Amino acid sequence: MEKTVIKVALADDHHAVRQAFKNVLSQYDFLSILFEAENGKIMISELSVRQPDVVLLDIKMPELNGIEVLKVIHREYPTVKVLILTAFLDEIYVMECLQYGINGYLTKSMNIHDIVKAIEAAAKNEVYLTNLLNNAYLKNYILQYKKNLQAILPGFTQEEIRIAELLQHERSTEEISQIMHLSKRSIELKREKMKEKAQTKTIGGLLLYCLKRGLIE
Repeated sequence: MEKTVIKVALADDHHAVRQAFKNVLSQYDFLSILFEAENGKIMISELSVRQPDVVLLDIKMPELNGIEVLKVIHREYPTVKVLILTAFLDEIYVMECLQYGINGYLTKSMNIHDIVKAIEAAAKNEVYLTNLLNNAYLKNYILQYKKNLQAILPGFTQEEIRIAELLQHERSTEEISQIMHLSKRSIELKREKMKEKAQTKTIGGLLLYCLKRGLIE
């Protein structure tokens, strides 16, 4: 069974980096490079004409940086999924990016197969967690807040907490439905309700909320 083609856009101010990723990603017949941008301003301009399924977005770029581009995408192109792809695995950047619905925070040193898996996950609106929430530095950053935060989240059922745990372990909606013996639609509805309770629009934000309150480790 052939995979649906995923349209990808690259935003990085280094030509050599863009070319390297184009060369590697073009080897996958289910990935199509829709366009590339050398700075944030060009990325926003291109997005006004055509929208990819997934954007690989560098943080440090001239004109408009990745954070500013991310804010525009979150506000004006909510169907476009974003993977931060950077040389800097910085927990402060991760915390800021999580507010705007990223589907993964990746480093350029990652294995290309992992990056491709992250693109596939993002295209399905799933969060690729390996470098996003399971990073030791980020966990340490979050842990310092736990002492002053409520350990139990009012209104969250044990069933919802279990869903959060499975999301943290990169389980897809289908896998969660099988594990919990519920329909996919039921899981989707519960997940949306959980995001409402956590006052966030993204799964990453939901997991961060649960991590801060000690509901998941």
